[in-house]
Amino acid sequence: MHKAEMNLDNLFKWITSIVLCFAAAGQLDRLQFWIWQAEAKVVYASRTETWGSPRFKFHEYQPKKSSQRIGGAYQEKQIK
Repeated sequence: MHKAEMNLDNLFKWITSIVLCFAAAGQLDRLQFWIWQAEAKVVYASRTETWGSPRFKFHEYQPKKSSQRIGGAYQEKQIK
C-alpha cells in the first residue's frame, strides 16, 4: 500500500468517526449546517473575480514613443 493510500484511509476513518459521534449525540443537523457553511465559503472564494494576481493585469494599450533629437533638444514622437 502506498503512503498516499494510507493517508486517505486514515482520513476516511477520521471522518466516519466524527459523523458517528455527531449521530450518537443527535446533532447531525448541526454537522450538516457546518458542512454547508464550509461549502458556501469555498464557492464564494472560488469566484472568478478573485482569480489571478493584480500584478499580472493587462494594462491599456499606450502607443510607443520615440525620442528624436531636433535642434539640440529631444522631442518625443508617437510611433504608429
